[in-house]
Amino acid sequence: MYAVGSKVVHPSRGAGTIIDIQQKRIGDITRTYYVIDTVGKSMRLMVPVKLAEDGRLRPVGKEARLRKVLAARYVAPAEGEIPQDYRARKKVMSAKLKTGRFEEVASAVNALFLLSSRRRLGMTDRQMLDGGKDFLAGELALASNSELSEALAEIEESLAQMLPG
Repeated sequence: MYAVGSKVVHPSRGAGTIIDIQQKRIGDITRTYYVIDTVGKSMRLMVPVKLAEDGRLRPVGKEARLRKVLAARYVAPAEGEIPQDYRARKKVMSAKLKTGRFEEVASAVNALFLLSSRRRLGMTDRQMLDGGKDFLAGELALASNSELSEALAEIEESLAQMLPG
């Protein structure tokens, strides 16, 4: 069980800090919820403790490990690693983003960024790229106790280094 002040990551909503633990009664059922203040979004999540225990939440990664993943990930993907067909690419990238795992999201962001350097992205690809970068920046910002804008700038800089000369 997490405590108030714990830094956690929701797989689809991103990183945040638990600011309260509340009990809510709906009908005859009383449930306990984590109230999470998300990074960079004016939104609060209420996640049932039971779902959190089933793996819906995970602790924020250690800063050194996250930076290591970023450094390793920002190498241009091999030829053929990015599906050229829009539907196939959307399926593969969406699956990676939905895992909420830092490594998988970084992999999707890496591939989409490389694709954006070759040609203009369509709206769906652009949304996936931006959402993935925001997800990574949120977790990195919490892990390093920095501002979201600083973490996002660091990710952008790392991505730019991947591009050839």
